[in-house]
Amino acid sequence: MVLIDERIEMADTFDHYAAVTDAPDRDRRVFRNKIERVIMEMLDFYKIEEGFEDLARQVARTACHKLVKDMLYEARTQAIVDFHAARDVRIKRDDAVTMTLTKEEYLEAIPWWMATHPDCWQVLVDKWCAEDWAERHEACRQRRLLMQGASHHQGSLSLSEYAARYASYHGGEEINTFEAFALSHKGKATADIHYNPEDPPEVYSNLSAYSRLSSYSEVAKEVYGQDYDPRSHDLDGKVVMRAGKGKKHGRYWLGDSVINTASTPTLSQIRARTVSGGPSIRERPTATQTLQAQLEEERARREQLEASLAQQVQEQVQSQVEAQVQAHVRAQLQAQTQEMFSYFQAHFAAIGHPLPTPPMWAPRPPISSPVSVLATNIWQNIWQRDHDGNSAMEL
Repeated sequence: MVLIDERIEMADTFDHYAAVTDAPDRDRRVFRNKIERVIMEMLDFYKIEEGFEDLARQVARTACHKLVKDMLYEARTQAIVDFHAARDVRIKRDDAVTMTLTKEEYLEAIPWWMATHPDCWQVLVDKWCAEDWAERHEACRQRRLLMQGASHHQGSLSLSEYAARYASYHGGEEINTFEAFALSHKGKATADIHYNPEDPPEVYSNLSAYSRLSSYSEVAKEVYGQDYDPRSHDLDGKVVMRAGKGKKHGRYWLGDSVINTASTPTLSQIRARTVSGGPSIRERPTATQTLQAQLEEERARREQLEASLAQQVQEQVQSQVEAQVQAHVRAQLQAQTQEMFSYFQAHFAAIGHPLPTPPMWAPRPPISSPVSVLATNIWQNIWQRDHDGNSAMEL
């Protein structure tokens, strides 16, 4: 618990560490606050190459922001697992994230690393048991499930590490941080992938990556001219600030781990230097807008699929109708042929001639065909000859 603006708050973000006064360590070192201690103690274990000190501090600070957030998120899940484990019930983490406990059960399952700070645990439990927390938690979970595809394919690698691994698997082909960001949203560093500005949104893991790359490229050309090729340069902090309207929740819109904060101006500084008609400062799409775009894309894809299926069904129905019509016509032709044979058999029997053997007839061709006309003439000649012969016998 820390005191901020005459109010006691739980230190649930890394920025709260700045409000905590540091204490001397065993080497008698005292820093300005706990944030400074965390960063400086990192330098006790890692040697930073000269000229990269500011970048190393930024990377460490970004990592700590995420670690603190993840630590408190995992505390609830671990409490659920530990509570059931104490009762000899094994719960998997994937199941625990969808479960809840009562306030008394949460208080009973305090993690070991927070056992000396029960007041902090009390604040966390009150937050989880609030009436609106469960609704917001489920809404965020459903929103994450709606996201099409993985957020990226970096794994635990930073963009710089991703670029290095990509080069090692592609014959030493080096890529800058812009290409690394694009490729990390297309596949793993070991995959046979390359960046192409003409690629459609479908090749990326999700629509947000394509939107960010497109916005960055457009703003970069506004800043440096239409001939500027983003593929030829690392991610530019000023362009990132303009494309994403600054930092949100302490993070840049693209390449948060590789942007040098020391040389990147703040949004206020960028606005102060922007003249009328100059490069734009764009609004970052909200989660709702991104979801709406995904839903519109899904709706268009579904409508296209439905139209294709409807066309296939129509073609099948038409084919079936044509087959039924042909079968009906064939049956009528066979009936007419059989009726004609019956007539001539009766006629020959009446005049005392031997009955001719009925030939094996193929299906009757259309009326307008030459074969049909020829067959009709032949039967007329036979009928006329037999009629004349019958008349002569009567005489």
